[in-house]
Amino acid sequence: MSESTTRFQINKKDLLWSAKTFAASLMIALVFSMILYSFTMTLSEPAPVNDAITSTASAATAKVVVTAEYISPMWAIFIFNSLAVFSASVGAGLFLLIHPLLVRDIEMRKGSKVYTFISISFERLLMPLNRLLQKVVSSRDPDFASMHKTGQKEEGTIWQYCGYGKDDYRMLAYMLPYIVPVMILVVNGFLMGILLAFFVFNGALTGFQLFGEEGIIVGMLYNVAYFVISIIPHGVIEIPAILLAAAVGRRFAYIQSHEIMNKGLFLGDSIESLKKDVSRVIGTVREYLNSRYLWKMFGLMVVMLLIAAYIETYVTLEIIERVMSVLDDFVEKVFL
Repeated sequence: MSESTTRFQINKKDLLWSAKTFAASLMIALVFSMILYSFTMTLSEPAPVNDAITSTASAATAKVVVTAEYISPMWAIFIFNSLAVFSASVGAGLFLLIHPLLVRDIEMRKGSKVYTFISISFERLLMPLNRLLQKVVSSRDPDFASMHKTGQKEEGTIWQYCGYGKDDYRMLAYMLPYIVPVMILVVNGFLMGILLAFFVFNGALTGFQLFGEEGIIVGMLYNVAYFVISIIPHGVIEIPAILLAAAVGRRFAYIQSHEIMNKGLFLGDSIESLKKDVSRVIGTVREYLNSRYLWKMFGLMVVMLLIAAYIETYVTLEIIERVMSVLDDFVEKVFL
């Protein structure tokens, strides 16, 4: 097996990173949604709150529902999940094609004072957000926190045309390959967290309306059971596929970001130097996108998602009906 193939192979750290990022996103969305629903409950009657919760949950799945009006629900689910794994894995490399555009933008500023002034003003406006992002990444990534800062003056260099410095660009270049995998994990984690909060809070409301205070816990447990049962049949395949895709993207991001550190990329002060470093970055991107390992993994994930979509469309509902029928009988015997 060639070196270009083996170095892009994922390992345990990549998988753990995906799982932790997804789980953290889910928990944040769950807690935030529960707090928001609880706060809304103190200001409104149960009916409006229930409508708001239902609307939130519907919005989370709207894209699939709308698409399913034109094609089979199975293919709608498969298409959107395939786009997610493509973005998390292949998209991590494609996203770095933005580097030539960024360098070209800097080069254009030398010939236009007005464009330079507008660009610098806008970039300085965003700098507090950039600093916050750098602090967050530093707290999570020791390698990023250890990046050497040059502290050189920008006068007389290409960086005088920017609202940021050389160190800021290097840090941005370090973070760029992580953006797409992180976004895919965060979005999917948020969606699941919002849906879980919907089931928990809606169950509590329904339980209270039917059985009083004693029914709150019962309603929550009932709806959580429904949520878990509705996810497990296809989720045991679908979720690992998404985590696997993000792990592949993370492996590339790790390699790319550490090349910036280890090879001293983006330390120059001229356009020519930046272009040479961008060429090195694009070279790694090409190597990644041309690697057999990437496309073998993507093919595996597509097959997994196709199976998951079939199960979700034709099997999950039947399992839900059977399990919930047993659970309904149990609740009726105990509380009615």
